Amino acid sequence: MRRKPVLLSVTILCIFFLTTAGNAQDSYKKFNLKFSGGYGNTAQGDLDEVLDGLNSQLADLAAMVGLANPDDVENVNWGLDFEGEFIFSLSKKFGVGLGVGYMERKIDSSVEFGLEPLISGSFSWEPKYTAVPINLSGYYYLPINSKMSAYLKAGIGYYFAKITYKIQQEFKVLGYPNDWEQNEGEAKDNGFGFHGGLGFEYKMTESISLYAEGMGRYVNFKNWDVDNTWTDLSGYTLRQSGTFWYVEEYVEDTGKYYPSLELSEQKPSNQGLRNVRKAEIDFSGFSFRIGVKIGLGK
Repeated sequence: MRRKPVLLSVTILCIFFLTTAGNAQDSYKKFNLKFSGGYGNTAQGDLDEVLDGLNSQLADLAAMVGLANPDDVENVNWGLDFEGEFIFSLSKKFGVGLGVGYMERKIDSSVEFGLEPLISGSFSWEPKYTAVPINLSGYYYLPINSKMSAYLKAGIGYYFAKITYKIQQEFKVLGYPNDWEQNEGEAKDNGFGFHGGLGFEYKMTESISLYAEGMGRYVNFKNWDVDNTWTDLSGYTLRQSGTFWYVEEYVEDTGKYYPSLELSEQKPSNQGLRNVRKAEIDFSGFSFRIGVKIGLGK
């Protein structure tokens, strides 16, 4: 798999070309600070597949015992995006930026199912996804008039990603003790990503501009370092470490396979599993941001 090193090399060459072209055409230099905030989405990859599989399994089990279809457990794809960036302008048309961003997505989702008071159950899912990218970007500005310009932006970033989560399951049958368990943990991964976008800048004063931009990014993680704590109704606790594996698990009650995640240090080989591979949790997506650019000098 040599795609990422090749893309990384090409992106660095593009940024180098922009910087050298700017020096050749214009000796104008200016330092700038940019601060922006906005809203964006993430693809989530295998996590969306796993939750779709969970919802299908709950619906199939409910249908088997004549219960109404439960609501879906939801995932979160949208959330807040922020970035602060230092830009060195090599000319009126070319610049290089070094920035630090922050992305956050979180949700509390739960479903209940059953036929009270005979039988009932619940499932809750509380994830929080965050990423801190350190971005290197090349800028190319296209003047529209004396106050407004458009710009193209592209570059690479190194992302520090984290997922914290809590999963609770409860099952009650009349005349029997409640069955309850919880998984709570943290997963971390990091790696390179790529981004590009288009923006518009409006000059308010000699040193202050307002801007709006749309950005797309590609970054995919599949080597998660996970610490998980499992607890049951009796208070018994089990701590596990490993990585996330995507599996399709056979459920005898329904006779079907459903996507799921397994936590293990080694590739799972249990009977009843198929299509086992490392889970790919995708933070690719796009965002829309607005912000202010402050010129510090020439």
